[in-house]
Amino acid sequence: MTRRCRMRGQSMVELAIVLPVLVTVFLGSWTAADLIADNNAAAQATRAGARYAAEIGNNGYSSSSTASGCQTSAKDPCAVDAQIIDQMLPIVTSKLTSAVVTEIDIYQPSGSGNGCNFSSGSCPPNNGDYCCGELLDKYTISGSTATLSGSANYTLDQRVQTHPTESELGVRLVFTYTSPTLRVFTQTDSQYSVIRLAPS
Repeated sequence: MTRRCRMRGQSMVELAIVLPVLVTVFLGSWTAADLIADNNAAAQATRAGARYAAEIGNNGYSSSSTASGCQTSAKDPCAVDAQIIDQMLPIVTSKLTSAVVTEIDIYQPSGSGNGCNFSSGSCPPNNGDYCCGELLDKYTISGSTATLSGSANYTLDQRVQTHPTESELGVRLVFTYTSPTLRVFTQTDSQYSVIRLAPS
């Protein structure tokens, strides 16, 4: 009897040691899979936004254009940027289960406008990621409302879509992820896409 009690006690000790490890591994795997899914959804939204931005370009802007709607001047990109954001938000609204979109940036990638030759050894690397100093329209997101933060520097006159020097347009989405299992884990991530299309 004493031997059987000792074996039962040993099993309980082993279970007490192994169970927290197994739970931690399971919750960590779940968190990692959820974060990967949210990053994929954000990347899909940036691709849709960048594709639309490249298709619409400067929306037919010319120096003789006049301001309309939300525009303060003919080259104000507010209406075009709103359409780009409208392409992105429905994707992330339905698919980001554990994350909240905080910012959407529409920018001119480094190297665009000079034949799209990215300088080697530049910071960031020649991948089109946003680098401070580039032309940027930064929008803060609250629910489904996008608010311009600062001024719109990437104006319509900069989004030239004339062959063979079509502009590359970049879109970046910044979101804050909170683990559904371990609420102490919060991370800010971003995804971006850069696209150049010949005008139709």
